[in-house]
Amino acid sequence: MKQLIEVIKLVADKYMNSTNLILSDNYLTLEYLIDRTDGEKDVYKTLKIEEFDGMLKITPYPERVELFKKVEDIDEIIEILEKQSKTREYSKEELKYIRNKYTVGTKVKLIRMYDLIGAVPPNTTGTISYVDDIGTIHIDWENGSTLGLNFEIDEFTILNERSNSSGEDN
Repeated sequence: MKQLIEVIKLVADKYMNSTNLILSDNYLTLEYLIDRTDGEKDVYKTLKIEEFDGMLKITPYPERVELFKKVEDIDEIIEILEKQSKTREYSKEELKYIRNKYTVGTKVKLIRMYDLIGAVPPNTTGTISYVDDIGTIHIDWENGSTLGLNFEIDEFTILNERSNSSGEDN
């Protein structure tokens, strides 16, 4: 219970405007909230946090994958949730821009992927394979992963360009 209390203190000090905390018998539920356009808040993602062998066992919902982290990792997890919650739907014009800027065959280098589950390690390089209809840039990474990037959330740089795009870093 000691580690759960540390999580409560950390979250209460820094993140109470964006989270709800619910303490049960032997676990903590953290609800990460997002602001709706009408000023109300909705639950973006829920984390069940339990103590397990000196670590925190964190289960994000709806994914239901278990992550084993330290109390100090809570800041990073909330930062990831903050970034992920900014995902939005792109207009046709924005999708056209994304496809023109991030063309098939362009080489990229990852700076940081904001993902709770299975993020590609920093400094991994890959090649753009396509951009889908929701604006995700799909990459064939050198480590075999095919996780996609969100150009407004994840951090990466273009190593070579295959079009007339500006090549600016994200």
